[in-house]
Amino acid sequence: MSSRFTNADPNLVRQVTLVVYEWHNVEPGTLSWVFPSVQAALAAARAMKNAVKWAVIAGRRTQKVDVESERASGLVLAEQAG
Repeated sequence: MSSRFTNADPNLVRQVTLVVYEWHNVEPGTLSWVFPSVQAALAAARAMKNAVKWAVIAGRRTQKVDVESERASGLVLAEQAG
């Protein structure tokens, strides 16, 4: 499994939301957290060994996130889609 990055400049983003939407060996459902940078979100995603599919999305998201819509809008900065 490899991560994919978009053409968006992560250095211009002040806050990001990490969304984990598929897990290995556990099923807590979709979970998300806000981080101050893409680098911090990526470090957290990689530390979660059970996270199978995740996306780092530009901006603070406090409600349910539709990763497909965010991807279509160009707001997914990095992802691991399985």
